[in-house]
Amino acid sequence: MKITNVRIDGSNNVSGILAMSGARGNATLTNVTITDSAEGHVLVEPGSQFVFDGSANTGP
Repeated sequence: MKITNVRIDGSNNVSGILAMSGARGNATLTNVTITDSAEGHVLVEPGSQFVFDGSANTGP
């Protein structure tokens, strides 16, 4: 999966991008900006086998 040219701002529930426990697969992040997330910008929960390649630009 590719996640490209996305801006996520003010995620109040958990994080900007979340891989829940038990998730499998991968995603490449390109030109992704995440700001003002409640619990972090990119979160991989324990037990998840999901892998993120690339990185997200993060703000406060």
